Amino acid sequence: MQIEFGNNFYELISWDKDYVQIQGSASPYRIYAPPYYDIVSLKQYIHLHPPQGNIQELPYVYLDHPYHLFQKPYLVKIYHASATATVELTTTSLCVTQRPTVNTMKLLHHWKQRHLYNELTKLIAYWEEQLDNYNVTEIRISSSMKTYYSIRGSKISFSQRLIDLDREQVNLIILMAFCKFSKKTKQASEAIFNLYIPRWREIVPQ
Repeated sequence: MQIEFGNNFYELISWDKDYVQIQGSASPYRIYAPPYYDIVSLKQYIHLHPPQGNIQELPYVYLDHPYHLFQKPYLVKIYHASATATVELTTTSLCVTQRPTVNTMKLLHHWKQRHLYNELTKLIAYWEEQLDNYNVTEIRISSSMKTYYSIRGSKISFSQRLIDLDREQVNLIILMAFCKFSKKTKQASEAIFNLYIPRWREIVPQ
């Protein structure tokens, strides 16, 4: 969903934090907000905290090594500024705006957790619609799980190791978790895998 305010467009993204954050270097910006924020409150926040100018005008340095997300390497551009630390994902790079004293790798680690959570919620929403089951009430990311997912009641926990798999494998794991959550039999689950991901046997992670 997008809103327009002050001649700029903003893509609304729900997240599990209790604060609002605007990201992006130009319109359309991305505004991350808790799900209980309404449009009026978000416009008021934008009015009080307008987005920063184009970071491309600032000098930057590259991180020594690419940063991998879902097995895809991204160049990391680091912009030193006094603004609140932000990470912007583009097609080929990660643009990090931070104070010079901030630990970039630690910042990226925390951002990666949020990014994984947002990607998983999108996939869950997709499979909810495909399988007509809207009963998942909570999604969690765990750093200590030995399996890729676990189900307890109406909650599904996923391992943070999913960020190290490729996107097709992640999609398959989400579908597997959702079939188990929906109490599909093995035969019914495999029929769904064959329908939506025909080569699932080849890509299932070990």
